[in-house]
Amino acid sequence: MEDILIKALAFDNQARIYAVTTTEALNLVGDRMSYFPSALDALGRVMSMAAMMGGTLKLEETVTLRIEGNGQIGRIIVDADAHGHIKGYAENPHCHFENANGTLNSKATIGDQGTITVIKDLHLKEPFIGYTPILNGGIAEDMAYYYSVSEQVPTAISLGVLVDEDSRAKVSGGFMIQLLPNATEDIITEIENKVKSLPNISELLSEGYTPLDIIKNIDKNALILDTTPVEFKCNCSKERFARGILSLGSKEIKDIIDEDGKALTTCHFCGNEYFFSKEELIDLYEEAIRNKK
Repeated sequence: MEDILIKALAFDNQARIYAVTTTEALNLVGDRMSYFPSALDALGRVMSMAAMMGGTLKLEETVTLRIEGNGQIGRIIVDADAHGHIKGYAENPHCHFENANGTLNSKATIGDQGTITVIKDLHLKEPFIGYTPILNGGIAEDMAYYYSVSEQVPTAISLGVLVDEDSRAKVSGGFMIQLLPNATEDIITEIENKVKSLPNISELLSEGYTPLDIIKNIDKNALILDTTPVEFKCNCSKERFARGILSLGSKEIKDIIDEDGKALTTCHFCGNEYFFSKEELIDLYEEAIRNKK
């Protein structure tokens, strides 16, 4: 099944629902960067969350979701936009934790303390930046708290990943319900009861439920607003890495030339490698000197 994001208006026009699958995008990253199972689980939850956040944006707006916990996976960063494009990585994809019953433990992987940072480029003078603490590392509860505190939007979130014996995701996805300002107490209670009664999102996806099925299971009368294909898309290039080397400054570039005589850079998001010869580094060194004048 191709990854997809569906947005809907539900509960008598008093709430929005977002439902997404990110299985293919997650496996593309996991295969390229050799993720261990619980690290893949953690990244998948963050990718699904970021994809839904991208669904709340308009036109060329973008969002970056950064999770910095005290777990061994280190920093997790995922970028998303309004067109279903996502890319993400974790600093340490080679960590793995299990619960006592053998299930994956993303909370231990991410950690139970730290910071969630949301950066939205809304094409204003300055980006919107919101911070909230990590509550338990499960991401869903952490992000619901973020929306409540930082954006004042009551939100229910469910995220899940199932990983097979080959360290590949069988399913990855989630849903998000956000109350609109006109939501009544009766509707709020109805949504709370519905969320409590739903099976785990991983179970729904593994049983073949699509994002549309999930939305209709939440509210059979939901009005579908938009359907967007979700795909991994990395905009890395040799030119971008050249600009990164240039930003180091002439002294550091000269050190690289003197010590190594070459440079091999790797994209954290997709694993693509870009080689810079000594001649190319000298060109960048000379450009850095010119830029100082």
